[in-house]
Formats: sequence, structure tokens, C-alpha cells
Amino acid sequence: MKLINILLTISFISQNMWGQSDTLISLNQVEIMADRLATPFSKSARTIQLLSKEDISRLPANQIAEILSYLPGLDIRQRGPQGVQADLSIRGGSFDQSLVLINGIKLSDPQTGHHLLNLVLQPEQIERIEVLKGPGTRIYGPNAFAGAVNIITKVPDKNQLSGTVSLGEYGLKRADVSLSLPFGKWKQSVSGGFSEGDGYRYNTDFKQQNILYQSQLSLAQGTWRILAGFNNKAFGANGFYANENAKDQYEETQTTMLSIAYKLEKDWGRFNFNAYHRDHQDIYIYLRQNPSFYKNVHNTKVTGLEGNFQLNNALGIGAIGFEIRREQIESNNLGNHFRDHVGIYLEERITLGKFQVNPGIFNHYMNDYGLKFYPGIDVSYTQNDHFSVFTNLARSFRVPTYTDLYYVGPSNIGNISLLPESAWTYEMGGRFDKGNAHLTASIFQRDASRIIEWVRISNAEKWKPENYLNVMTRGAELTYKYDFQRGLIHSIQLNYAWLQADMELIPGYQSRYIFENLKYQSSAIIAFNLPLKIKATTAFRYFQRINNEKSTFLTDIQANRSWGKSFNTFLQITNFFDLEYREIGTVPMPGKWVRAGIKFNLFNS
Repeated sequence: MKLINILLTISFISQNMWGQSDTLISLNQVEIMADRLATPFSKSARTIQLLSKEDISRLPANQIAEILSYLPGLDIRQRGPQGVQADLSIRGGSFDQSLVLINGIKLSDPQTGHHLLNLVLQPEQIERIEVLKGPGTRIYGPNAFAGAVNIITKVPDKNQLSGTVSLGEYGLKRADVSLSLPFGKWKQSVSGGFSEGDGYRYNTDFKQQNILYQSQLSLAQGTWRILAGFNNKAFGANGFYANENAKDQYEETQTTMLSIAYKLEKDWGRFNFNAYHRDHQDIYIYLRQNPSFYKNVHNTKVTGLEGNFQLNNALGIGAIGFEIRREQIESNNLGNHFRDHVGIYLEERITLGKFQVNPGIFNHYMNDYGLKFYPGIDVSYTQNDHFSVFTNLARSFRVPTYTDLYYVGPSNIGNISLLPESAWTYEMGGRFDKGNAHLTASIFQRDASRIIEWVRISNAEKWKPENYLNVMTRGAELTYKYDFQRGLIHSIQLNYAWLQADMELIPGYQSRYIFENLKYQSSAIIAFNLPLKIKATTAFRYFQRINNEKSTFLTDIQANRSWGKSFNTFLQITNFFDLEYREIGTVPMPGKWVRAGIKFNLFNS
């Protein structure tokens, strides 16, 4: 509390010394994509957090996993830093219970949620990030069990050649370049980049490459958009998966993505259509020096079609749509399998004075598990332009991954009898926005059944997944941000999240993952406008896990300076005080890591 009081006092002094900016850009009226219906952010009846392009540029981070780690309720658990390997958890869910999307295109991998953050783009291509906290099945279908992260890109509408070159400790090298060449109503851009490093300890070296192409054609008959991308990673995986003594593990992943989207807006409403395909290859080697000793090769393919009609009607706005998706895998360990998803949904938004009611239902059929129904309802009350409250109730689910079902390894064995996980989630919250002040608070409870957890009775047995647990998770979140824009302090953001999980455990069983969730999490992000045109950010992060009484307090720093309109130099220092900590299992994270570089924009017209 002393830290908060100090920060608020500083913000009051800065406001009165320097005044406020009249050029503040608000995200309140941004139309969020985390909804079947077109909804301004300020009218949403869900807990949704937005990160703008400027927010991202201010953070001391150069990878998407690092960016997400500053958000309350999100737990980014890295085995390898710099985007090498990280798991995403939302509100205490597992890495298999979260969903990542690019422009609304699902990136779920049927092999395992470990691959969710194998992305085909870099932070420089991001326009904003939308984080939906809470059940997303009614919106996104299976596996948005605890929430979803939707990354929104934008095709530049000006001629532009830009990029970044940086160097850092542990042999870190990173470079990317982006070229945009619009022709009238046809906008297109292509970008590519790489990063590599020697590693911060034995067998943690890595190499990554990215290529991304985007195209947008706007016509009177609608807007067409194409996105195609490729990501390649190769890295030493010291202690990543088997155990801390497995120091010679190695992994390579390749991700290819193609999507075609169409949007038509008319007086009667709008129509959206998406077609997408994602290929992913995962090569895992237990002994890097002897690949033939133990090697897994997994190839997954996901192909989908989605259509959505939004129709104006006497009650308000309605939505009806469908999705069809096939998931396939070819693997020397998991075997060859496929499964089909078919979903149909209905939604309606009804406005009753200051109340807005949004009921909906998602009907899902899967050839392995049959037909299921997942309803939900959102209700909001808007007192005025500054204050609103909301509540929502929804049912969500996630299907077992192919690793859950079929994996065979030295210490793990799959279970073909697994059933989908299911949960009901209840939430209440409020939102206050006035001038430069933004406050969001919420409380929630998730009653989950048939949760899949890897368990065993004794150390002599292999870990095996079972529908082992019923878990009741309660939580609270608070985010406060004040934007000064001018003066010494540009902005202050304070975040807090608390989680409590009550579990029905079966006596005698050992549990592998369930006790590693966050218990407390808080952060403070302070952005400064310093003399000599220097912009700086100091970010503090604090967290404690259920199974660990020891808390972690990290400090990250960034400073950058613009040199005219074409160049910007920056310095980043993560884990400034060089603390020892772990985010998952027994894998130690790096100590203090210094990196510096230059961003350029050679022409922009």
C-alpha cells in the first residue's frame, strides 16, 4: 500500500506541474473482436484488457511472451526466454485451457498447448492485443476454457521500410525488417526477422526465424484480407520437459499459417467469413548428441472455416454463425488421428434503457464426444459515460489433446478414456473511465469438473492423465491506469490479481501440475518522459505460487530516444537486480540480461 500511495502522490504532483494532454487517444470506443457481435470496449460485459501499440512499445520487452507477462490474471511460464518456449495460463487455468488467436483465427494445436505461443509474427507487427479473461467457449469454441488472447495486426496504409537491430548478453542477436507498399485500395506488407543466442546456461542456445505477409483489398463489395506466416525455432532444452537431470534435450518446431478473411458491412448488418490452415511440426530429441536414442516427430494440421452474420432486428442486434474445423496428427509416438469439430451459435444483444443483455449459446459436435451445448449470458448496466457494472455466466469446455490421449514415453503414458473438461464460471465487475483515469475491477468463480491432471500412485509408476479433479477457483483482479502524456510521468499502471483453488484430491495420488498455479500477482508499470527526449519505463512484477511460500519480485527497465523521425535507440535490462527464480518446474530463469538496439523507419509516406 505504501508503494501505491507514493505512486498516486507522484501522479498528482506531475499532473499539477505539467498539466494534461489534449491529444490522449482512448481505446474505449475501439470495437473489440472478442465478441460475436460488434461491441465497443466501453460497452463490453466481460473482463477484457487491451494493450495498444503504444502500450507495447513502452514495455521493456521484445517478445510477445514477455509482453503478456505484465498483465494481471495471465501467467506466462517460460522454460526458454526470448520467445523460445513459454506456456500461457489465464486465471489459474492450465496451458491447455487457454487459446491464442491472430485476427480472430484460432491457433490451437491438438498435440499440446505447449505450442500456443509459437507465433508467426513479432511485436512490431501488432496493432493491439485483446485479452478475454473468463470462459470463451461461447465466442471461440473449445479450449478457450479459461480465456483467450487475440492478437490484432494492421496492414500499414503508407509506404514504409522499418526494422529493428539489437544485441545483448549471452550472444543475443536480433534483427527484423518490414516493407509496406500500398497501391490505392490494395495494402500489403512483408516482414522477416531472426533472433539467436548462445544461451544463459548449458544447452539453452537457440535460433528463430519469422516471415509474415499481409494483404488487404477494400472494395465496395467488401474487404478481403490475407495473412501468411512462417516461424522456425531450434533450441537446446536443458531440463525443459523430462526432469532437471535431462540436460541434453533438444527441440525444433516449425509453424506455417495461412488465412483468408472477408468482411461485408451493409445497412442490415455485417457478414464475416474466415478460412484458415495451420501446419505445425515438433521434433523432440532426448539426447542432442545422439538423436537415435529417443526421438519424437509430431506433425499437426488444422483447417477451418467460419461464417458469421450480424443482423439488426427489432430487439437489437443478433448473430448467427458456424465453424467447421478438422484437426489431424501424424506422429511416430502419438499415432495418426483426426477429429472434426462442427459448431453453430446464436447470440442476441438487447438494450433496455441503461441495461444491456446478451444471451447466447454455442452448440458443438465432435465425432469423438458427440453433441454438447454451451450457453451463457452477459448483463451490463451503464450509469453514464464514465461508470458501468457487469456480470456474466457461461459454461466452457476443453477437449483432451493428443498428448493426453496417446503419449508413450519413459515416464509418461496417455489415457484414451479421457473425457472433455467442463466448467461454469460466474463473474461480476465494474469499469470507471473519466479523463485520463481508467479503473477496472472484477471477482469470479469457476466451478470445473473432470479436470485432466497427470497423476501416479508411486514413484515407480508412470505419470498418466486422468479426469482427476473437481476444482473451484475464486479470484479477484484490479487494474488502475492514469495517463498523463505530458510531464515527467507519462503513465502509471497498477495491477493486482488473487487466486484461490479448492480441489477435491483423491488420497494416495501424486499430482504433477495442479499445484503450480499463481496465488498472488501484482505489477506496477511507470512510464517516464525524461529530459533530452528520452522515454523510460520501469516495470515491477511480484508473484507467488500455490506450492511455494517464496515470492518473486522482478524489476525490468527500458529507455529509448528518438533521433529525428527515422531512428530510435533503446536499452533494455530485465531482472535488473539479478535474482534467482523459476517460472516452471526446476528450470532456472536468466539473471540480469542487458540488450540494446536501434529501430529505423527510412521512409514513411
